[in-house]
Amino acid sequence: MDKVIEKAQELKTLIDETPEMKEFLKNKEQFEKSEDVIELKHNIANLRAKGKIQEANNLQALYDNHPIVVNYEMSKNALYELLKTIQTIIK
Repeated sequence: MDKVIEKAQELKTLIDETPEMKEFLKNKEQFEKSEDVIELKHNIANLRAKGKIQEANNLQALYDNHPIVVNYEMSKNALYELLKTIQTIIK
């Protein structure tokens, strides 16, 4: 069992060094710290709570196309594909 845990730790280390993981972590930090993105999310939630669906949808479109959100989603999907490939190999 120790050998399996050791190999899993090695795999984690290798995954952490991939361009996909590095890009994801960089974009995740920008996404989480962006005042623009945070403000858009809050405004969308407030508009939805007030029943102003069309206005919320308009802001949602701005949010969905915000460069930081786009980069975050793209890097998240790239990392997901890498992990999915690894999962397929392990099975």
